[in-house]
Amino acid sequence: MDRGLKTRLVVGCFALVVILSALSVRLFHIEAFRSDALAAQAREHYEDRETLPARRGRIFDRSGELLARSQTVYTLEVDPYHLRDPLLACIALGARDKVSPQTVRRRYLPEELAGHYREYVAETIATILDAPVHEIARQIREETGGAIVLARNIEDDFARQVEKVIDSRKLGGVMLRAGERRYYPSPLSLTQVIGYVDEKGVGVAGVEKVFEDEMRGTDGFRFCERDRSRREIRAYRGRQVDPVPGKDVYLSIDMGVQSIVERELDAVIDKFRPAKVTAIFLDPATGEILAMASRPHFDLSTRRGIRGQEPVRRNPAVSDLYQPGSTFKIVGFGGAFDRGLADPSTEVDCHMGQFALDGFTLKDHHPYGRLTARVAFAKSSNIGAYLVARPLNKELFHHYVKQFGFGSKTGIELNAEHSGRVIPVERWSAPSFSSQVMGYEVSVTPMQMAMACSVIANDGVLVTPTILKGVKEDVRGAVLVKGPGRESRRVLSEKAAHQVMQCMMETMSEHGTGTKGDLPGYSVAGKTGTARKHVENVGYVDGLYVASFMGFLPAENPKLLGLIVIDEPKATGPMVYGGAVAAPVFQTIAAEAVKILGIEPDLPEELQSAPAVPLAAAGPGEGGVAP
Repeated sequence: MDRGLKTRLVVGCFALVVILSALSVRLFHIEAFRSDALAAQAREHYEDRETLPARRGRIFDRSGELLARSQTVYTLEVDPYHLRDPLLACIALGARDKVSPQTVRRRYLPEELAGHYREYVAETIATILDAPVHEIARQIREETGGAIVLARNIEDDFARQVEKVIDSRKLGGVMLRAGERRYYPSPLSLTQVIGYVDEKGVGVAGVEKVFEDEMRGTDGFRFCERDRSRREIRAYRGRQVDPVPGKDVYLSIDMGVQSIVERELDAVIDKFRPAKVTAIFLDPATGEILAMASRPHFDLSTRRGIRGQEPVRRNPAVSDLYQPGSTFKIVGFGGAFDRGLADPSTEVDCHMGQFALDGFTLKDHHPYGRLTARVAFAKSSNIGAYLVARPLNKELFHHYVKQFGFGSKTGIELNAEHSGRVIPVERWSAPSFSSQVMGYEVSVTPMQMAMACSVIANDGVLVTPTILKGVKEDVRGAVLVKGPGRESRRVLSEKAAHQVMQCMMETMSEHGTGTKGDLPGYSVAGKTGTARKHVENVGYVDGLYVASFMGFLPAENPKLLGLIVIDEPKATGPMVYGGAVAAPVFQTIAAEAVKILGIEPDLPEELQSAPAVPLAAAGPGEGGVAP
């Protein structure tokens, strides 16, 4: 053999041995030191960890009527990376032109394929969504670094149609991703109480926010493999951890009563065109809220305003402040009765409508002479209220203001509750005592005022209000778990509370200011209020009023308590008073609520000969209108 050939063969064999040895070393290194990392990289291309979202808990009223639930919806997405995949482009364009993918590959240059495929995808999606082709084309050209969302909240029926089109036209990289959307069967009812969730399904207002932890649940996950089009290969599903659904929340709300309240507030808006109106009805013994609503409000499904009004998404019942006027007189009378400084039969001289003894002047809307405390309360005399409360002195009166709950949050399970504004005694001016006795220089929420009224209904005890009936897990056989016990504290003696109740019952008599709130067949204890409206940084505005009425029934054994607050009713003269504007709203709601709640009349003899109640002119005026 030629010596040179032999040398070349030896060198070649040696080189081959070196190369194979190097490859063996490299393979050993990869297997020993990098196999896990490389396997993980490979899995990223075909294996996916899919989140299985937990179903958000539902919301029900006290009787189990559905108020909110989550429904499965889909998001239509496009993956820009797969739109540039030549193989996916050839498959889809071949299906369009009814030719093989190989024919498509020969027909177009590689750089042309992606452009033609994007155009095809844009045309198809535009047809599905009934959208302009150029808009879809613009969206899928954008480089976002992730999936491009073309449509959200696609419901089941339409999603199935979309999926059929995607499969039939071989659109790789176009997919439907399942998610959830909150659904409200009655989107115009209880809106500010229920609140709403954001795009991620997280509660941001109302009950949806307060009970976020209970309703959220725990997401699950599963490992799956996907093909080049990012569609799941179901045969290769891996480990799966099922989601844990959120708990269902049952509210104390009675939707029968709530619907009546909503209807009547709409009627108030139509008739008086106020800036705002709020109503609260509750069971005073338990503090359970039976109905709560305000106007203006919003549509839960769209979050837009109603009847062309700007949407109010906060809950004015717990968030907004107003100066209550004469309804606040229960504090001064209650404190004086509690300390034994007066009783309903105590006489006071109302000085014929003008009093100027303590360095400032008080006026009544009507000139009254000597009145008993009971009648002074019923006629809402400012002078009479001040003279009854005057022996308390400033510090003691302020003590009762705080005891009734003013200046502190009520503790109801609703977000953004305001604590109100109560001026410390050291900052009072000369007329502050008298002003506060008749409901000025103090700002309260409707919720605070309703609970202050419940002190009288509950024999002097203040109960923490609640809107929660209980929470239940979404499993068979689960029981309703009630919330923690509600705190209560004594504010007035039972005797003093009963005496104030007698004054409130007198208010509903023929010579009181609340006659239009009376309900035949039931003893009603009530109080009207009309206050000049105070505007921040402006002061009291002439011609603008806040009219209100609060009451409970049956008076001796209360089962229903209600508060109506109407801000800036468009009315003139006596028709602007709480007794003329707000009291009839209470009466109308209460008349139907007692039937829904099964509250038996305690004065059945009145029903046998009760005449029809006409829409009479305004009742007696209220002293609370005075500046």
